[in-house]
Amino acid sequence: MEKTLKQGTDFFKPRRFLLLLRRDFSNGYRSVLIAMAAVSGFIILFSALSALQGRNDEFYTAIFAQLLFIGGYIVSSLAFKELHQPGRSYFYCTLPGSLVEKFSSKLLVTSLGYALGTLIFCTIVGAASEGINRLIFGRGHYFFNPLDMNILLMIAVYLVTQSVFLTGSVYFRKVAFLKTTLIVNGAAIAFGLIIALIFYLIFREHIHPGGLEPWIESIFNERGYTGQIEAELGNFVSPFLSLIKILFWYVLAPVCWLISYFRLSETEV
Repeated sequence: MEKTLKQGTDFFKPRRFLLLLRRDFSNGYRSVLIAMAAVSGFIILFSALSALQGRNDEFYTAIFAQLLFIGGYIVSSLAFKELHQPGRSYFYCTLPGSLVEKFSSKLLVTSLGYALGTLIFCTIVGAASEGINRLIFGRGHYFFNPLDMNILLMIAVYLVTQSVFLTGSVYFRKVAFLKTTLIVNGAAIAFGLIIALIFYLIFREHIHPGGLEPWIESIFNERGYTGQIEAELGNFVSPFLSLIKILFWYVLAPVCWLISYFRLSETEV
């Protein structure tokens, strides 16, 4: 009985979790600093070239999106890389810490940690870059606004979608990013085919060698451009869109976390 209670209290200890978190954040920090320096130089250079051409667009928003999604997915797919390396897997599995602590640490570092780090990085580099542009050319781009609603929406989308690549990092021993990307693309194609099949089953009586266009034209000619057609289509599509939103925002990430956790428990055993 005492042993069971001790195991229950051992599944999460704040101090032990913070030590794991510090380890995961500092792991490979030299490579991270080199990458940050290289990306900073790239941003400043191309921002200057763009400002020289007189552009005044959302330059830093596009840069932030690329760093957040592409960079974040790659980082997430490498989260459990040492778990698949023969020389380091035993060391990682024997680290002091429960499965909950190890998984939570990796999740926090690659999701919220990476997103906030990228946000701070783009804010600082963007401000420095614009200072140089205005000092040399007298003009530049819009300043990067870390509190813009589009930026916050990107972060929310990233926090959901990166869970897929975190799952891939647990499952795949090599090139986890590429394999996960292929699976995601395959799933998207399969989903598109399912939607096309549903569309065909619903409207198959209107499909003939002439296609759907004559039937659509007849509907417009019959009812006119009064908005009735749009309303009917909206009533038809709305339940599917609501279901997709629920699955994306509330189901996708938790399911991926559970799959990753149980897969991690099998690997450590």
